[in-house]
Amino acid sequence: MSRVGKRVQEERIKKGMTPKQLGKKCGVSESFILDVESGKKIINDKLFGKISNVLGGNLEENMMLQASSEEDNKQEETIQRKTQDPVKPTLLKRKEVEPLAQWGEAFSNIIKQVPIYDLEMTTIKSYKSFPIIDKKVEGFHPDKLIYVELEDDTLQQYRMKKGDQCLIYLNHEIINNSFQLVEYDNKRYLRKIKKVDGNNVQLIAGVQDGKAILKNPKDIKVLGRLIRVEIDFQ
Repeated sequence: MSRVGKRVQEERIKKGMTPKQLGKKCGVSESFILDVESGKKIINDKLFGKISNVLGGNLEENMMLQASSEEDNKQEETIQRKTQDPVKPTLLKRKEVEPLAQWGEAFSNIIKQVPIYDLEMTTIKSYKSFPIIDKKVEGFHPDKLIYVELEDDTLQQYRMKKGDQCLIYLNHEIINNSFQLVEYDNKRYLRKIKKVDGNNVQLIAGVQDGKAILKNPKDIKVLGRLIRVEIDFQ
C-alpha cells in the first residue's frame, strides 16, 4: 500500500464512506478506488484534488505534516541511539598479501632458490638464494644443485659435523678421491670414494676408527658430488 493510498483509505473510513460511494462522488469506479488504496494505481493531481474535497480535507497538506513528523521522530531516534550506544571501533583483520606470481617468474631468471634437504632427501628444510650468472650458479647448471644437511658426526675427521650444509652437484659419475652422495642398502650417505683394484670402490667414513666399506660399483648408486661444505655458526 502506498502512502497516498493509505491516507485516502484512512480518511474514507473516518467519513464512514464505502469505496463505491467515494468512487461515485469522484466519477470513478469502486475498483479504481480500491486499486488506489492498495497502491496498484497512481492518481493524477486533478483526481487527487477531487478525492481530497470529497473527504473534506486537504490530504496533501496532512500527508506533508505526517511525513515531517515521521522524519523528526527518525532523527530523534538516531540521536538517542548514538548517545546511548557509542560507536565502537571496528577491528579490521589485515589481509596477508601474497606476492604476485609474475614477480616469482621474473626473478626466477636471475635468482635461483637452491633447496636444503635432509640427508635422505625426503624433506626440504629451507632454501638458499643464488644469483644466476650466464645461466649458471657457482659455475653449474642451476637445476643440478642441492644442499643436504649432515645428520651426524660420521665425517668429523674431515671437519664435517652434524648440521653442516653440503652443496651437491647432481650427477651419477664415480669420481676417484672425491666426496659423493651415494645410496646403498636402502640408505643414503656422504662418503669419500676411492677406486681400488678389481673395479671395486671404497666408501670411506670420516671417523678415526671407521672402516672403509668395499663395494662393487653396480651395488651403489651415485647421486652427486660434494662441491663445498658450509657451517652455520648460529
